[in-house]
Amino acid sequence: MIVTPRPDDPMDRRAFRIWFAVIVAGSAVLRLVYVVAAKRGEAVVGDQIYYSAQAVTIANGRWFADPFVEGAYAADHAPLTSLLLAPVSWSDDNPFLAQRLLMACFGVAVVIGIGVLARWLFGRRVALVAAFLAAIYANLWINDGLLMSETFAAAGVVAVLVTVYVYDLRRTMRWAVAIGLALGLAGLARAELLLLGPLVVVPLALTDRDGAPWSVRVRQLVAAGAVSLLVIAPWVIRNLVRFEDTTIVSTQDGLTLLGANCPDTYTGPGKGFWSLQCTERVEVPAGADQSERSTIYRETAIDYIGDHLGEVPGVVLARLGRGLSVWQTDGMRFLNTGEGRETWASDVALWQYWILAPLAVVGWWRWPSAQPRWPALVTAGLSLVTIMAFYGIVRFRIPAEVVIVLGAAVTVQWAGQAVADRFRSRRSGTPRRAGLPAS
Repeated sequence: MIVTPRPDDPMDRRAFRIWFAVIVAGSAVLRLVYVVAAKRGEAVVGDQIYYSAQAVTIANGRWFADPFVEGAYAADHAPLTSLLLAPVSWSDDNPFLAQRLLMACFGVAVVIGIGVLARWLFGRRVALVAAFLAAIYANLWINDGLLMSETFAAAGVVAVLVTVYVYDLRRTMRWAVAIGLALGLAGLARAELLLLGPLVVVPLALTDRDGAPWSVRVRQLVAAGAVSLLVIAPWVIRNLVRFEDTTIVSTQDGLTLLGANCPDTYTGPGKGFWSLQCTERVEVPAGADQSERSTIYRETAIDYIGDHLGEVPGVVLARLGRGLSVWQTDGMRFLNTGEGRETWASDVALWQYWILAPLAVVGWWRWPSAQPRWPALVTAGLSLVTIMAFYGIVRFRIPAEVVIVLGAAVTVQWAGQAVADRFRSRRSGTPRRAGLPAS
């Protein structure tokens, strides 16, 4: 384990390990119960259809062939989700329960990762709170019952932040390579996570923290970039070879842009969201492959944006309102069912978000760590960029959800410590001043 005990951490190591194991076990039970009780026998909808079918295709030895078009190739989404689901996808008839149970296991790994990250930054007590919040936070576990990329995106975000913060202190080539590996895998889960490279990794690597020469910092940055490129290179090269038009990570960008930039999503009840009907109104030549179809959709979307520039600011605000759950929340409950999210689960996620987000703001402000808060805040900000650029939906908030849990854990531990100190001081009759969480 990469985390070393902090000399000023008051919590016993053995007690920490026991409680951490209990929380992780509880997170596993919660996710398995959710899958078995709410998802058993449920058909897949939305993007789950592709991810599940592509996993079956891979399991049957037809690597990333189009599951729905004979003899064609597919790159509807980044490959990691389908690839990791393939080992339990041998059944052509009903692989859904096995896939969901495996996804739940990856969700438990996210809980562990958040606990490790909090332990590194803030100490054992905050780590336990962070792991507990991650275990019960519906905006995380709801994804663990779906066959989509959000669970792996959360894992990628956690991996990038862990390696970034360890590198920030140790500044070795080994950890620069680890950043590149984490960043590349995150990008294979969700392409927009590659933006964490220029937004977080580049400025961090070039920051003079320990007096290292520019040449050393640049070499480490180049190593991180080279490793991330090597990780994604096989997929990118395959796409460049297989498709007619240039395709880097997926052929989904045109479809996404067109569905978000059309009459249905610029006015009316769908403002700021996404509409499949808009893509159905665009003619695509017979025989066009996925990349050519994506190009047509993309060009149509760009033309529409150019013709309606005056409406774009209002649409962007609507996207933010939806994505941040401060506008059209009732409508989003209904729209979320189109991706397999139960309305009751969406309600739980919404109320938890409204509680944890303000707590996270306090935690970010206090930030009881010697390491900088800006990499975490920039990572959370990536969610805003994605929502504004595409459309407003809660699942685009995944990078922020990880950081929300961290910030809220700081506040909860601080508040709990303050209450405990006040209670002890009243019993002893000695006034005490509550301090920051152990770091």
